[in-house]
Amino acid sequence: MNSSKTWKSGEPCRFAGTYRCVQCRLEGRETIREMTQGAILPLCEFCPGKDATWRLVREAGVAARK
Repeated sequence: MNSSKTWKSGEPCRFAGTYRCVQCRLEGRETIREMTQGAILPLCEFCPGKDATWRLVREAGVAARK
């Protein structure tokens, strides 16, 4: 089981929620995707290699903290 809250393109989405492309974040871009549980995590259309590492930002149904 992945405990780091990151997954690669092509892996099934374990949790519905908001995901951020890690590489885009490192390069100063903000690429966010809403994913449903069981969906296959996509390639990133903005990354040069297109392969992506997605980080779970917020699980669906969990309120954002202020």
